[in-house]
Amino acid sequence: MLETKRLYLKNWEAEDAPAFFRITKNPRILPAAGCPAMASEEEALRALREDYSSKEDYKLVLKESGEIIGSIGLRFGEDACSESDREPEVGFWLDEAFQGYGYAGEALEAVLRHAREELHCPAVWGCHYEGNVRSARLLERFGFSLVRVNPHGDTRLGYSLPEAELKLVF
Repeated sequence: MLETKRLYLKNWEAEDAPAFFRITKNPRILPAAGCPAMASEEEALRALREDYSSKEDYKLVLKESGEIIGSIGLRFGEDACSESDREPEVGFWLDEAFQGYGYAGEALEAVLRHAREELHCPAVWGCHYEGNVRSARLLERFGFSLVRVNPHGDTRLGYSLPEAELKLVF
Protein backbone atom coordinates (compact mmCIF):
# COMPACT_ATOMS: atom_id res chain seq x y z
CA MET A 1 0.00 0.00 0.00
CA LEU A 2 1.12 3.52 -0.79
CA GLU A 3 -0.21 6.61 0.95
CA THR A 4 -0.55 10.32 0.18
CA LYS A 5 -2.07 13.20 2.11
CA ARG A 6 -5.61 12.40 0.87
CA LEU A 7 -5.36 8.93 -0.66
CA TYR A 8 -4.57 5.31 0.02
CA LEU A 9 -3.23 3.43 -3.00
CA LYS A 10 -4.19 -0.20 -2.43
CA ASN A 11 -4.22 -3.27 -4.64
CA TRP A 12 -7.50 -4.03 -6.37
CA GLU A 13 -9.60 -6.92 -5.02
CA ALA A 14 -12.54 -8.88 -6.45
CA GLU A 15 -14.95 -7.18 -4.03
CA ASP A 16 -14.08 -3.85 -5.68
CA ALA A 17 -15.94 -4.87 -8.86
CA PRO A 18 -19.08 -2.77 -8.13
CA ALA A 19 -17.02 0.42 -7.60
CA PHE A 20 -14.78 -0.42 -10.57
CA PHE A 21 -17.86 -0.87 -12.77
CA ARG A 22 -19.51 2.33 -11.47
CA ILE A 23 -16.50 4.32 -12.71
CA THR A 24 -15.51 2.38 -15.84
CA LYS A 25 -18.97 2.16 -17.41
CA ASN A 26 -18.61 5.89 -18.12
CA PRO A 27 -17.73 6.11 -21.85
CA ARG A 28 -15.32 8.98 -21.15
CA ILE A 29 -13.01 7.09 -18.74
CA LEU A 30 -11.47 3.92 -20.20
CA PRO A 31 -11.75 4.89 -23.90
CA ALA A 32 -9.39 7.80 -23.14
CA ALA A 33 -6.91 5.09 -22.10
CA GLY A 34 -7.57 3.00 -25.21
CA CYS A 35 -9.99 0.50 -23.66
CA PRO A 36 -13.73 0.09 -24.07
CA ALA A 37 -16.09 1.10 -21.29
CA MET A 38 -17.25 -1.78 -19.11
CA ALA A 39 -20.66 -3.17 -20.03
CA SER A 40 -21.43 -5.16 -16.86
CA GLU A 41 -20.24 -5.84 -13.35
CA GLU A 42 -19.21 -9.33 -14.51
CA GLU A 43 -16.98 -7.79 -17.19
CA ALA A 44 -15.53 -5.45 -14.56
CA LEU A 45 -14.73 -8.41 -12.29
CA ARG A 46 -13.02 -10.21 -15.18
CA ALA A 47 -10.98 -7.05 -15.94
CA LEU A 48 -9.93 -6.78 -12.30
CA ARG A 49 -8.76 -10.40 -12.29
CA GLU A 50 -7.01 -10.28 -15.67
CA ASP A 51 -5.80 -6.70 -16.14
CA TYR A 52 -5.57 -5.14 -12.67
CA SER A 53 -4.12 -8.00 -10.61
CA SER A 54 -0.43 -7.11 -10.52
CA LYS A 55 1.12 -5.95 -7.24
CA GLU A 56 1.78 -2.60 -8.95
CA ASP A 57 -1.91 -1.95 -9.82
CA TYR A 58 -3.58 0.34 -7.31
CA LYS A 59 -7.07 1.61 -6.64
CA LEU A 60 -7.22 5.19 -5.40
CA VAL A 61 -9.15 5.34 -2.14
CA LEU A 62 -10.16 8.59 -0.45
CA LYS A 63 -8.91 8.55 3.13
CA GLU A 64 -11.82 10.69 4.27
CA SER A 65 -14.64 8.45 3.00
CA GLY A 66 -13.12 5.16 1.84
CA GLU A 67 -14.57 5.74 -1.64
CA ILE A 68 -12.71 4.31 -4.63
CA ILE A 69 -12.15 7.11 -7.15
CA GLY A 70 -9.70 5.75 -9.72
CA SER A 71 -6.71 3.66 -10.61
CA ILE A 72 -2.98 3.97 -11.20
CA GLY A 73 -0.42 1.33 -11.96
CA LEU A 74 2.95 0.41 -13.37
CA ARG A 75 3.29 -2.02 -16.29
CA PHE A 76 6.57 -3.76 -17.05
CA GLY A 77 8.01 -5.59 -20.06
CA GLU A 78 5.90 -6.24 -23.14
CA ASP A 79 2.95 -4.51 -21.47
CA ALA A 80 4.86 -1.22 -21.31
CA CYS A 81 5.63 1.15 -24.18
CA SER A 82 9.29 0.92 -23.06
CA GLU A 83 9.13 -2.88 -23.48
CA SER A 84 11.58 -2.98 -20.57
CA ASP A 85 11.51 -4.85 -17.29
CA ARG A 86 13.36 -1.96 -15.65
CA GLU A 87 11.47 1.01 -17.12
CA PRO A 88 7.74 0.61 -16.46
CA GLU A 89 4.89 2.52 -18.03
CA VAL A 90 2.54 4.35 -15.66
CA GLY A 91 -1.15 4.39 -16.47
CA PHE A 92 -3.98 6.06 -14.61
CA TRP A 93 -7.64 7.04 -14.78
CA LEU A 94 -9.96 8.87 -12.45
CA ASP A 95 -13.70 8.98 -11.87
CA GLU A 96 -15.00 12.01 -13.75
CA ALA A 97 -16.53 13.49 -10.59
CA PHE A 98 -13.07 13.68 -8.97
CA GLN A 99 -11.09 15.11 -11.88
CA GLY A 100 -9.62 18.56 -11.47
CA TYR A 101 -8.92 18.32 -7.72
CA GLY A 102 -5.29 17.16 -7.85
CA TYR A 103 -5.90 13.50 -6.99
CA ALA A 104 -4.23 12.15 -10.14
CA GLY A 105 -1.14 14.26 -9.51
CA GLU A 106 -1.02 13.19 -5.89
CA ALA A 107 -1.22 9.51 -6.88
CA LEU A 108 1.31 9.95 -9.70
CA GLU A 109 3.79 11.57 -7.33
CA ALA A 110 3.49 8.61 -4.92
CA VAL A 111 3.89 6.01 -7.67
CA LEU A 112 6.90 7.78 -9.18
CA ARG A 113 8.56 7.98 -5.76
CA HIS A 114 7.83 4.26 -5.26
CA ALA A 115 9.31 3.41 -8.69
CA ARG A 116 12.46 5.43 -8.00
CA GLU A 117 13.10 4.67 -4.32
CA GLU A 118 11.71 1.17 -3.79
CA LEU A 119 11.73 -0.48 -7.22
CA HIS A 120 14.98 1.29 -8.29
CA CYS A 121 13.71 2.00 -11.78
CA PRO A 122 16.02 4.27 -13.80
CA ALA A 123 13.04 5.76 -15.67
CA VAL A 124 9.26 5.60 -16.01
CA TRP A 125 7.32 5.97 -19.25
CA GLY A 126 3.90 7.50 -19.71
CA CYS A 127 1.72 7.37 -22.79
CA HIS A 128 -1.42 9.13 -23.88
CA TYR A 129 -3.59 8.99 -26.97
CA GLU A 130 -4.23 11.96 -29.21
CA GLY A 131 -6.86 14.18 -27.64
CA ASN A 132 -6.20 13.16 -24.01
CA VAL A 133 -5.12 16.65 -22.98
CA ARG A 134 -5.44 16.13 -19.22
CA SER A 135 -3.07 13.16 -19.19
CA ALA A 136 -0.65 14.99 -21.47
CA ARG A 137 -0.57 18.02 -19.16
CA LEU A 138 -0.12 15.92 -16.03
CA LEU A 139 2.78 13.91 -17.46
CA GLU A 140 4.48 17.08 -18.71
CA ARG A 141 3.99 18.78 -15.33
CA PHE A 142 5.91 15.93 -13.70
CA GLY A 143 8.81 16.29 -16.12
CA PHE A 144 8.05 13.59 -18.68
CA SER A 145 9.59 14.36 -22.09
CA LEU A 146 8.32 13.24 -25.47
CA VAL A 147 10.35 10.37 -26.93
CA ARG A 148 8.22 9.52 -29.95
CA VAL A 149 4.71 9.49 -31.35
CA ASN A 150 3.42 6.13 -32.50
CA PRO A 151 1.01 6.98 -35.33
CA HIS A 152 -0.75 3.63 -34.87
CA GLY A 153 -1.01 3.34 -31.09
CA ASP A 154 -2.55 0.03 -30.07
CA THR A 155 -5.98 0.23 -28.46
CA ARG A 156 -8.60 -2.29 -27.44
CA LEU A 157 -11.22 -0.22 -29.21
CA GLY A 158 -10.95 -1.92 -32.61
CA TYR A 159 -8.93 0.90 -34.15
CA SER A 160 -5.60 2.64 -33.60
CA LEU A 161 -4.91 6.20 -32.48
CA PRO A 162 -1.75 8.29 -32.48
CA GLU A 163 -0.06 7.73 -29.13
CA ALA A 164 2.52 10.01 -27.55
CA GLU A 165 5.18 8.09 -25.62
CA LEU A 166 6.96 10.12 -22.94
CA LYS A 167 9.75 9.27 -20.52
CA LEU A 168 10.88 10.54 -17.12
CA VAL A 169 14.50 9.71 -16.24
CA PHE A 170 15.37 9.78 -12.54
